[in-house]
Amino acid sequence: MKKSKPYETEEGCLSLTGVRKTTRYTDIAVEHLDMNFRKHTQKYSGYIAQIIQHEVDHCNGIII
Repeated sequence: MKKSKPYETEEGCLSLTGVRKTTRYTDIAVEHLDMNFRKHTQKYSGYIAQIIQHEVDHCNGIII
């Protein structure tokens, strides 16, 4: 995942109570493989980028 300018924010999570401070990036580019194993890159920004980063953290064993 390629990242741009970082910013501080607070996020909540269904895994925890309350909110916590975290660092996210305003714009990201995500590489992924389709059903035929062809590589694609998709760019995201704003709130959608923040959600993707939150969920990728979960996949990497990170809970805010």
